[in-house]
Amino acid sequence: MIFEKRYLPVGSVVGLKNDSRRLLIIGRQLYSETNHVIRDFAALEYPNGFVSSKEKFILFDRKDIEVVYHYGYVDEKEMELDKLLYEAEYKGEEGEGKEWS
Repeated sequence: MIFEKRYLPVGSVVGLKNDSRRLLIIGRQLYSETNHVIRDFAALEYPNGFVSSKEKFILFDRKDIEVVYHYGYVDEKEMELDKLLYEAEYKGEEGEGKEWS
């Protein structure tokens, strides 16, 4: 069942291409006010996490991920949310949607 997931779960720790930081995923499908687009993931630096109310989330897409250091917790509720996120992302598009990497 895990292999059917399209989004990494909250709590996953990843490394991005051309970035030495480890990032803790804390949310999915957040709007980037800077670029006016929806990004797949929101994260904070690991191991620090959230340390200041002025801190900005690091937003990125799945194509930016180079390595997954830790895969977050997955249960039935997470699988249901993953399906809803996928449907929201591809709502209104023709066909099956874009390919997943």
